[in-house]
Amino acid sequence: MRHRWFGRVAVCGLIAGAYLFTALAGQANAWWDSKWQYRKKVVLNTTTEGADIREAITDLPVLLRLDAGNFTFGNAKPDGSDIRLVASDDKTPLKYHVERYSAKEEMALIWVKAPRVPAASNQEFVWLYYGNSGAATGEDSGGTYDTPQLAVYHLGEKEGAPHDATAYGNHAKEFTGKLDIAAAIGRGVTMGGQGDKLVIAKSPSMNISKGFTFSAWVRSARAQQDARLLSWDDGKQSVVIGIDGAKLYCVFTDAKKKTATEKTVDIPAQKWAHVGVSAEPGKNLAVYVNGQEKTSQKLSGGLVEPVADIGIGATVQGKNGFAGDIDEIEIAGIARSAAYIRAEALSQGPETPLLSYLDEETSSGGGSQNLTVHLLVVTAKAITLDGWLIIGAIIIMVGITWILFFNKFSGLKRLNKENAAFADAFSQSTSVLALRESDTEYEGSSLFRVYKAGMAELERRFGRTDKTDTVCLPQQAFTAFKGVLAKASLQESKRNTSGLILFTLSISGGPFMGLFGTVWGVINTFAGVAEAGEANLAAIAPGVASALACTLMGLVLAIPALFQYSFLSQDIKNMSADMNVFMEEFTTRVEEEYGGKT
Repeated sequence: MRHRWFGRVAVCGLIAGAYLFTALAGQANAWWDSKWQYRKKVVLNTTTEGADIREAITDLPVLLRLDAGNFTFGNAKPDGSDIRLVASDDKTPLKYHVERYSAKEEMALIWVKAPRVPAASNQEFVWLYYGNSGAATGEDSGGTYDTPQLAVYHLGEKEGAPHDATAYGNHAKEFTGKLDIAAAIGRGVTMGGQGDKLVIAKSPSMNISKGFTFSAWVRSARAQQDARLLSWDDGKQSVVIGIDGAKLYCVFTDAKKKTATEKTVDIPAQKWAHVGVSAEPGKNLAVYVNGQEKTSQKLSGGLVEPVADIGIGATVQGKNGFAGDIDEIEIAGIARSAAYIRAEALSQGPETPLLSYLDEETSSGGGSQNLTVHLLVVTAKAITLDGWLIIGAIIIMVGITWILFFNKFSGLKRLNKENAAFADAFSQSTSVLALRESDTEYEGSSLFRVYKAGMAELERRFGRTDKTDTVCLPQQAFTAFKGVLAKASLQESKRNTSGLILFTLSISGGPFMGLFGTVWGVINTFAGVAEAGEANLAAIAPGVASALACTLMGLVLAIPALFQYSFLSQDIKNMSADMNVFMEEFTTRVEEEYGGKT
């Protein structure tokens, strides 16, 4: 009964394991394009342990900061043109563009449009693919942004006026500050506060009638006297975003009304801060710092619609100049939500809690082989001859122990069945002599073999007479009879335990064989380094992998052998207990039927 239960559990376990392995292998084998050799999962974490974003966002341009700690630049093309971003379904390519890529400096700034950023979740991610020497660039700067995004200036130019990264092409027509300074994201600009400005030409695309959002990274050099971060004024209507002292404010003005936020929001000097302003017709005008709403003002009616050039860092005429650094200027014709501005600020910051980069995954032959299998193949290629000798011996022992286990398991299962049948027949028999001619029926039972040994002793004592009903045996005969039973039981026990020594040898010797191969391999590795006169990871790693493979194989031998030995030992122990019970019952019945003489 116990074996039937174990068999069912084992079958169910094998089926479940096969299903799990298939599922995991299928998941690991999914690969967007076989031409790309490497990929990395970038997780978007909006839980409280991450960016703590409580509202779902769509089409968010997310900044990926790659460096030597989270990206292997040597596995991508030197210019990064083989980089691709793919959605979590591993099928849909995402729009992206590269702001900066330097394999020499091991740093890159890549903007990707995340189609969805769920609230309070760490299950959403994008795939970063690379490693295709034949790939041409796949960038789409304009497609990285949604339609309401009217202008984006990364400010990474080394000369000339800054360019707009969106599809609208609202490039700056004039710039008088200093380019190519180290900034919050990559490179930025410095405004001197004395006429320095960035001017954006008026354009039909610059329509904010449905909403307005401005954001930028700023580092104020000192307290400002009504400095303008943005000045959009046609003489009748205007939008002003400025810093007065250290206070950030925003003013919307037309011929009928003026809506201004209170000057209560501090912008610390000499420190980068993400500032944002959003305005929605008939609702609120809000000011944000580092993704947090600081103040707001009720907006009645529609928004102003200036028809004029836009001044950044000063008015278009160069007045009210801002002294400090600016990076990543964005203007949108929609009121972005508080969650959007928070996600934007946190994703662009130097140490973003929104993004986490998982380990690099490798495709061998374009995803036909998962990462684990690939690494096993690489390790096998690195194993030296001495390592293969040790591993070969271990593999032979692994095969022997498994064959022995299945043979012993099936043999003990049959033996248990035969013993149960004989024990049942013996219990129901009217005389201890009733089953002595049942050789063919119970020949596979160890209990029957002990019974036959006992019957042989009784028959010798009886003098082979058929009048056994009148025979009474002396006490010395019963003592001899018990000795015969004990001897036969010992023989059966030796038969059952035969071969178990191989399991104990595997359990105790397997790890030492693996350790022997490991030490040998490490010695060879360092001997090779000593002979070469230099050490580097590429030279040491294969030898170490080969050495540790021996340890792994030693454990592959020892661990299953431990479980196999424990299972079989328990079975044999139970059979020995059944044997002892039978011997006691057999002896008692013989004494009852043939006792009486002293």
